[in-house]
Amino acid sequence: MAVRIITDSAADVSEEFAREHGIAVAPLKTIFPDGEYVQGVNLSAQEFYEKLVESTEIPRTSQVTPFEFKELFDEVVAAGDEAVVVTLSSKLSGTYESACIASEGLEGRICVVDSLSVTIGEHLLIERAVEMRGAGLTAAEIAAELEKERERLTIIAALDTLEYLKKGGRISSAVAFAGGILNIKPVISVVDGAVELVGKARGSKQGNNLLRVRSGRH
Repeated sequence: MAVRIITDSAADVSEEFAREHGIAVAPLKTIFPDGEYVQGVNLSAQEFYEKLVESTEIPRTSQVTPFEFKELFDEVVAAGDEAVVVTLSSKLSGTYESACIASEGLEGRICVVDSLSVTIGEHLLIERAVEMRGAGLTAAEIAAELEKERERLTIIAALDTLEYLKKGGRISSAVAFAGGILNIKPVISVVDGAVELVGKARGSKQGNNLLRVRSGRH
């Protein structure tokens, strides 16, 4: 019985990495004013950023559906295998819930892990899953270890612009304008699965200093 690894496109797993390690990636959908795009299918990372700059509205995302996960899970079970599924934080998307719904009745064969993270944090857990699979652990054992290791993950980032916080309605146009004039660089972190503002600095240099200070605390 082989152990398969399944994740979503929020983990930013490259095609090469997925192919090399046999990882199935369920794509989230990104919705721009001109239509819906499937990450990694008809929308590359480069195209996403180009459209982000061109668009007057912040794009929305659509979670992976239970049906899409069920198709992947049925394939796993039909082959006599088991799988560990790592999703982006349940506090940021309904993708984790979709995976849980799709895995009902398949307990022991499909083990779903809420990364409580996204992007690089989620990716790191997938890398650990690959390592543990190589060491011969079962899907259930890998899932249990990942749930322990996610508690040690911390993502901290400095934002170069307030533009997308304004577009997303997180801050007002006035605050965004003032922040731009003052060259404010917000520093954010993923805390208990949710994105939080952990500091502000004036200028990129001070933003990077704050980033290093925050990183050094963990």
